[in-house]
This record gives sequence, structure tokens and C-alpha cells, in this order.
Amino acid sequence: MVGKLKKWVLSSSLLTSVAIFFRRIYLKKKRNITYHKNVFIGFSVECEGNNGFGKNSSIVASKIGFGSYLAEGAKLSKASIGRYCSIGPKVTCIFGKHPSNTFVSTHPAFFALKTPVDFTYADNQYFEEFAIPNKDNHSIIIGNDVWIGANVSLMDGIKIGDGAIVAANALVTKDVEPYTIVGGVPAKIIKKRFNEEEIDFLMELKWWEKSNEWIEKKASFFRNINDFKEHLKSKE
Repeated sequence: MVGKLKKWVLSSSLLTSVAIFFRRIYLKKKRNITYHKNVFIGFSVECEGNNGFGKNSSIVASKIGFGSYLAEGAKLSKASIGRYCSIGPKVTCIFGKHPSNTFVSTHPAFFALKTPVDFTYADNQYFEEFAIPNKDNHSIIIGNDVWIGANVSLMDGIKIGDGAIVAANALVTKDVEPYTIVGGVPAKIIKKRFNEEEIDFLMELKWWEKSNEWIEKKASFFRNINDFKEHLKSKE
């Protein structure tokens, strides 16, 4: 019933505009969402709350965690975004890939049953063009407290770990480990943000899962990892 109603609304540009207008009001009041001009949030997007969306940004078929935001021009799709993430300007997702070795040709007519040109030489699907999504139909996974710089491109199927940083203009083609800084085309490891002991400490703590009250009380210690650790130890 809900699916049929959604299709009916989307079949009319007028009804779609009305639905988007009232949904924006609902999200602003109930989820404390901040909007700028020309923002589009798909009907299936889950906003955990206190999110921000910059001018000309869009998000569809995705989930965005508490406190996370998209800067101007960022366009995400089929993404699971954790809490306290900073998504920079003009970050985009890239879906679909072609074989780059062993195959004589990269054209889909040689590996796919369905092609953009309406013909194929393949009698089977010999190469997977798209990543298999998770149970929530998300195929790009962004952890918590992740910072993605301007003009970054995210390939379908990648996972970015908690606390990671992706430098501006990077092309992320492989998974990024937690608290790792990557950059370049394709993105490669630059360095770790902290030493292994500190990373283990943060991964075990998972501060982003704490209550807002807990975080607010500890916020002044977030400026230095050593002060933060010492403060928590003193409270044990």
C-alpha cells in the first residue's frame, strides 16, 4: 500500500513538489535539519537528526547519522553515513565498473546480458558491474567521524572506516581502514591519525554511540587525544 502511494505521488510533478515541501517541514521540526538552497532529500532517506545539507546538495536511497552533514554540491546515493561525518563540497558516488584486465574489450557487450546499446555478444553475465548492496540496499558504507574532503569520488562497494580522512580530489577505489588518512588517484594511505594503541582505544570506546549529554560534558577534552584518555581513566 505504501509503495503504491509513493509511486502515485512520484507520478505527478505537482504532488511530488507538495510532498517534498511538507517533508522538508517535517524533517526540520522533528529532526532539526538545516537546509540551504536547492537541496534534494529522497523520500527513502533516513535522517537521524541534527543534519545539515549545503546548497545544491542531494542525497537519495541513503541513511545519514546524527550530526553528519553534506557541504555544497555533494551528491550521495545508496550510502550509509555514520554519525558526526563531514562530507565536503562536490563529493560524488560512482556506480558501475568495467573489466580492466584479461578481457580483450572493456565494452559491456562482451560481459553483460543487458547493455546501454541494446545488444550483446554475451550469453551470461561474465563480470559484475555493480557492488552487492547490504540488507538496507546501501553499497557505499561511511563510518562514524569520517571527514571527506572536496571533490572526492567514491566508488561503488567501498567502505570507509570510523575516524578516517579522505583528502580533497581523491578517488576512493578500495576500503579505507579506521583512523587512516588517504589521498590521491587512486587513493592510497598517507598515514594513520594516531598510533595503534590510541586507535584501539577509540574503536573500543565508540564515543559517537554515547549520549549527547556525555559528549557535551567531555567535549573540551576532544582537543587532545592524550588529555581525553587521561580524563576517562581518571573517571574509572
